[in-house]
Amino acid sequence: MKRCIYFAALAMSAFLIAPLFDGVADEMVLYLSFDEDAGKVAKDLSPFGHEATFKGKPKWIDGVFGKALEFDAKTSGEIPDHASLDITDALTIETWALVKGGEAIQSAVEKGRAWVSGEYNLAALYNGGSILQFFDLPEVCNDDNIGPSIQDGEWHFLVGTWDGKTIKLYIDGKLESEMPCKGKLSPNNDPLFIGARGGSGRFLTGALDEIKMYDYALTREEILNDMKDPAPKAVDSQGKLATTWGTIKRSARM
Repeated sequence: MKRCIYFAALAMSAFLIAPLFDGVADEMVLYLSFDEDAGKVAKDLSPFGHEATFKGKPKWIDGVFGKALEFDAKTSGEIPDHASLDITDALTIETWALVKGGEAIQSAVEKGRAWVSGEYNLAALYNGGSILQFFDLPEVCNDDNIGPSIQDGEWHFLVGTWDGKTIKLYIDGKLESEMPCKGKLSPNNDPLFIGARGGSGRFLTGALDEIKMYDYALTREEILNDMKDPAPKAVDSQGKLATTWGTIKRSARM
């Protein structure tokens, strides 16, 4: 009898949790919390379950929220190509980044082995500043929308958004640069790289924490919410906040 009640409760939990989970599935396409604390694989907490496999000597350190991953200018991560990462119309990439010395350009999150169609890149350091750039948009959008430098050895919340019309770059919740950039991206079949371009250059010297990607442009309010609490938020069918993903996961384990 107890077993029947137990499985009935599990079935009911799955029924109740599913619509909340679905509210996130079409929006968040990647979430690396870096809370593994060991090894060379970082789990993706988004509904897509990507895994980032790291080459070199990844080192887990204390981050802004839980653990973070330290990069030594030789370490990089790779996530295999997947349809969810083939962004075409809108995008948000965010991460807590700590940048020290190293190369003049240091990629944090980049789709592609080289500067090719479908390329998008959030660079924690870009010729004295920071940037979100895309290959397929007008040429002026590729390199000109540079924000302030965060190369000071301190943690900063770096966010780049693009809604199909405008690129915006936020640092610590403040809009630092924006540029009209209307267009559409063409997907490529390359992996998504963490902490380097193609695993072979533009290596990061510093650390990353709480990498998240969405297939739409977050508002400043949403960015501030992620900055304060990275736990994914689920919304109900009326668009109202229902619960945090952490609560959903805890409920599923009970």
